[in-house]
Amino acid sequence: MNRKLYRYVGRIVRLNKQAFREIRQQAIRKGYALENCFIVSEVSRGVKKLLCYGANIRVVVSASDVVLV
Repeated sequence: MNRKLYRYVGRIVRLNKQAFREIRQQAIRKGYALENCFIVSEVSRGVKKLLCYGANIRVVVSASDVVLV
């Protein structure tokens, strides 16, 4: 499973609608503007999650919540 997750590292991804909606609500509360475009920087080994960065936000999501662009 980890090998499959590492194919996302360094790639641009978009979140599915539900995951993006949740993150967008958090960003609005903090006053951030947010686009649905993130770059995957690493794979969290223990919980098998992807660490993604947007323009000014960092999110940790499951691989099932992302789509390669």
